Amino acid sequence: MSRKSAGDKYDERRCQLLAGERRLSAGNSVGVFETLVAFPREYAQAMGHLAFHRLYKQLSTWPDTVCARAFLPAKDEYNWRKRQLKPVEALDTGKSIKDSDLLVFLMPSETDWFPALQMMELSGITFRNDKREHKWPILLATGLSVTANPIPMSIFFDAFIIGETEPTLGPVLDIIKSLGSRRRPKSEILAGLAMLPGLYVPTVHGVNPQYSIMRQWASSESIGALTNTISAHSILPDTYILEIARGCPFNCRFCMAGYLLLPYREQRAEDLERKISQLPDDTSLVYTACTPASHDELNELMEIAERNSLEARISSHMKESPELAEELKTILDAETLVLVPETGSESLRKVIGKFRTNESYFERVREISPAVKKVQISVQLGIPFEKDKDRIAIIDFVKTVMSLTELPVYVRIDQFIPRPWTAFQWTAMAGLRNVREHLVLLKESLDQIGVQEVSGFDPRATHIHALLIRGNQAVGRALEIKLEGVGWNTAFDRAGLDMNCVFEEKSQNDKLPWEFLNMGFGYTRLAREYQMALAAEEERNTGSE
Repeated sequence: MSRKSAGDKYDERRCQLLAGERRLSAGNSVGVFETLVAFPREYAQAMGHLAFHRLYKQLSTWPDTVCARAFLPAKDEYNWRKRQLKPVEALDTGKSIKDSDLLVFLMPSETDWFPALQMMELSGITFRNDKREHKWPILLATGLSVTANPIPMSIFFDAFIIGETEPTLGPVLDIIKSLGSRRRPKSEILAGLAMLPGLYVPTVHGVNPQYSIMRQWASSESIGALTNTISAHSILPDTYILEIARGCPFNCRFCMAGYLLLPYREQRAEDLERKISQLPDDTSLVYTACTPASHDELNELMEIAERNSLEARISSHMKESPELAEELKTILDAETLVLVPETGSESLRKVIGKFRTNESYFERVREISPAVKKVQISVQLGIPFEKDKDRIAIIDFVKTVMSLTELPVYVRIDQFIPRPWTAFQWTAMAGLRNVREHLVLLKESLDQIGVQEVSGFDPRATHIHALLIRGNQAVGRALEIKLEGVGWNTAFDRAGLDMNCVFEEKSQNDKLPWEFLNMGFGYTRLAREYQMALAAEEERNTGSE
């Protein structure tokens, strides 16, 4: 009996993934314009991400347009494809991702940038946008990370959507189809795209555009995306995800997503009910938003789900974007109560613009549901102006939570990154040596008081993340060099980028790579918020905790 070849095994895996899917409705089956949406994460993760489903539905239902999907291959398949020079294939068709008219990469996080280049490399796509001789596919990038700062990836992609895709993607498709069908050169197509609001086209606009690119956002009526396809192989198996709001009603000064998803928009329960009623009985439904518990009609939404025989709960994008500032992180009817105080110090919390008392978190623990089996607390180290007393306050906060419940308590520690488009974008990131020392001491202290599990960040990895999201075109060159198999230090050194730059404070007069964008709010607002943070820090220095 002969063994299956690796190619047959991976094609069988692709067919199994397709067989495990269920769809509410089908997209276009025929069309003159072939598009592909690529998510540089593995299938299970991607299928649990609502932005991917939203983008795929837009592309697969636009007139005369068909759309396929592609994902980062699993490690074994990736290595095989690299050895055998096999391209990344579309899940739906088995064709190379290179064989499309428009290739759209969704990149919510800067951690998606390198895997996106890996997918391009496997598929034989020329990296540099000014070196690609073939017109097709046109490479488009979208997602929160490239809305915040497209410059590091600007040497690779033909165009970037700055902001949300609902008002932008249709005109993009129409221009490419119209000019492409008339066999116009690629330069003319890109010039047409550059005229659209919210489109950044590097080869047309340059690195320092003469006019700003305005972020686009969807109307309130457009909110309410629903997963059309559920999968048994998703991180949320056989679960529908429904967007109930977009943006965040809170204005935490450190939260990039909170700023970039302005304004806060809720969808009414009566409008969402029509979508909920079409879901099959006895399936699971997750209501999602930055802060789903803040929705004015959440109780009505839960009742609607119950009337339709659906098991409903609320979730959030916390696992996708750790920098999201969320008022509370509770998953209803689930086994984990998640609290995100950021710090145990109320005065430091005021500095970063998160106006919530410790007592409000403790009250959540006192009212814990019988269904809850554990408590998770998420905090950050390296917050600007953080002192020894603030780190001690984290331990005191956890101690108090443990005194209020007999459930096991887990603690997750992340490192603060001064991200673009936040009030702290000019501040220095905490030094690695100090952060490592503080992380070790904090983990030891939490272990001593009986915390069930402490998961700490990797300071080295966080340093890389900061360099990426805050970078200029040198970061793109470093990513390209990294594909040769060298380490990050070598890649950044050869690209001519000082890795210590993120540990240096910036003047508000310094030109930052992303400031040519227009987010709908000016630097004046960010500068004002930063001055308010400084005032809060001065107040806590002259007062008491």
